[in-house]
Amino acid sequence: MEAPPYTTVRLPARTVIGIERRTCNADGRSVTDIPACWKEFLTTNAAARIPHRIIPPVMYAVYSGYASDWTGEYSYLLGCGVVKAGTPPKGLAVRQIPAQTYAYFPARGRMPDAVVNIWAGIWGTDLPRTYTCDFEVYDSRFTDKKKPQVDIYVGIRDP
Repeated sequence: MEAPPYTTVRLPARTVIGIERRTCNADGRSVTDIPACWKEFLTTNAAARIPHRIIPPVMYAVYSGYASDWTGEYSYLLGCGVVKAGTPPKGLAVRQIPAQTYAYFPARGRMPDAVVNIWAGIWGTDLPRTYTCDFEVYDSRFTDKKKPQVDIYVGIRDP
């Protein structure tokens, strides 16, 4: 199956601190784990506890530590980009997004449906994924009432 249209970009490394959970798509845990991570992050005001946040603030959802492919377990971290990590506050984790080549997919429209639809279009395709790290960027465009957008980056092998 062919992946949805994407642009290839090479991005530098970045660091994120946030709340992390181990989850899985195949057994359905991600359907509850990911919204629970969002709820905890927002209701506990976790962003306020993250030191050295980049300005303007940017939230990231980071997928890493893949056991195999998109059907295996992986770590999901929801947090904020930081200029330096140091030791994270209690209950938070640090994740390094590596410099690598990514397939870029803009998710536009009603959220979270637009993000879920992009991922559904990626799973099980011939996209040459590395399964090292994938991430979503939630910046000011995410809260745009007329044209919300989230950027999705999927690690791929160099062409």
